[in-house]
Amino acid sequence: LGSSSQWRKNLMQNWGYHNIATIAADIDEKAIRHEDPSTMTLLIAQAKQDEILRQHPEKEMILICCDQVIVHNGVVREKPIDDDQVRTFMRSYKDHPAVAICGITVINTKTGAKAEGVGKATQHFTEIPEEVIENFIEDGDVFTCAGGFIRERLLDYLGELIGEESCIEGLPKTLTEELIEMVK
Repeated sequence: LGSSSQWRKNLMQNWGYHNIATIAADIDEKAIRHEDPSTMTLLIAQAKQDEILRQHPEKEMILICCDQVIVHNGVVREKPIDDDQVRTFMRSYKDHPAVAICGITVINTKTGAKAEGVGKATQHFTEIPEEVIENFIEDGDVFTCAGGFIRERLLDYLGELIGEESCIEGLPKTLTEELIEMVK
């Protein structure tokens, strides 16, 4: 798994992939921009893949790389940069849903087979209390999450979900498993 995200590793382990190794790609994600969020997440996932393959040219593996952004009312949100941005993000979700966009690349380094795709899901929220927002900030994990929220810790404030829960959490299960099958 080309990711330093404990969330993504946990998702894959929950799906039955217990032999998961993680390799982080040291890239400047902010340097990779595109007006289309789907294209941008695929470009970032590809850059992560390229960097990991550069670092480990002889390693045989199926490498999965992913990037996620949240689109809120037409605006792309990545990881929050400070406490105020967390507050702004979390307060705003009662007005417009969070749309998770996950770009995924998968390569089988033994065969060279590659596949990629984009997963999307929409999560509606009710109002998130200020105390809950402040607890998120104090905990700090929220700063590692696109859009500044952790879905599984907001169960009391969730509205309608359109799409897969795992896409909101950072790695869409159905798409990931389809891409893995394509490169086997």
